[in-house]
Amino acid sequence: MRYSDEVLNRVREPQRVGALPVDDEDVGTGEAGTLDEGTMTRIQVRVTGDTVTEARFKVFGCSAAIASASLVTEWLEGASLDEALAITPQRVVKVLELAPEREHVARMALDAARQAITSVEGRRRKAEG
Repeated sequence: MRYSDEVLNRVREPQRVGALPVDDEDVGTGEAGTLDEGTMTRIQVRVTGDTVTEARFKVFGCSAAIASASLVTEWLEGASLDEALAITPQRVVKVLELAPEREHVARMALDAARQAITSVEGRRRKAEG
């Protein structure tokens, strides 16, 4: 399988790889996929007010999965929660020029991102109350 230059650049020089402190109530974590399935994506976000101020990822999987998580975390930083939740797998596929059979890894990155945002919102509600 041939990957686009955008995918290869994101794999060769990954940005936003890592983890955020899980004990911070403004940090949420989301995961999609499993090691048994061959791809697992973890995304963490820090939310200040209604804006994602920081995003990090870890991926076990193919180049398309790594590039998808990298791109999603790039788009998350600075986005409002509404903007973050509006990102679509089709947009990721288009920018990365992924083959149709790789759309599921873009969807996994977005599922993990949505879970991370939902996690922050849940932690905040619990702290309030």
